[in-house]
Amino acid sequence: MFSALGEAGLEKLLGTCRTENFPAGSQVFSPSQQAECFYVILAGKVKLYKLSGKGNEQILHLYGPGQTFGEAVMWAGVCYPAFAEVLTDAALLVVSRRALKSLIEKNADLALAMLAGMSAKLRQFNELIEQLSLKEVPARLAKILLELPASPGTNTVVLNQTKRQLAAQIGTVAETLSRSFKKLTASGLIKVNGSQITIIDPEGLAEWAES
Repeated sequence: MFSALGEAGLEKLLGTCRTENFPAGSQVFSPSQQAECFYVILAGKVKLYKLSGKGNEQILHLYGPGQTFGEAVMWAGVCYPAFAEVLTDAALLVVSRRALKSLIEKNADLALAMLAGMSAKLRQFNELIEQLSLKEVPARLAKILLELPASPGTNTVVLNQTKRQLAAQIGTVAETLSRSFKKLTASGLIKVNGSQITIIDPEGLAEWAES
């Protein structure tokens, strides 16, 4: 996003930013807050989620070090559309709209770079909508498992979130998630050992993800 700035431009930007530390479980922002800045994750993990009228949680995204969140809504001059909560102790770089506007006035390439980054996130949201509206829970679970990085030299992935958080991420509840794990296991596609999931049949799991 900031590659168009160059080293000198980055130093100027950093001079206008501040770093904030958040303990695990704390809230970064909520839908009641005006979006005046966005965040770069220096350390830790952050989840973005919404709540239904019944209080059910739908996780929109899980972000880690090097990733950003909140940049699109910041330009709209409205409130944040979701909650942001840190899952582990986190250090966040806070980038204000005022500082970015000043830099963009001097470097139009930065605006183009930011548009490219926001377009990529828009594609992610479109994919999430497609998953939640068109695919059943086992297919959503299969896709998530295929996207997780495997341990070197193995087909084993590790769930870094709780089963409840994973269920919320794919738009379901823990009981339905457990049934989906059992279905994929019974089909000979995966083997579950606590938080470790061994993908026995990657091609078969990919077919489930697309079904």
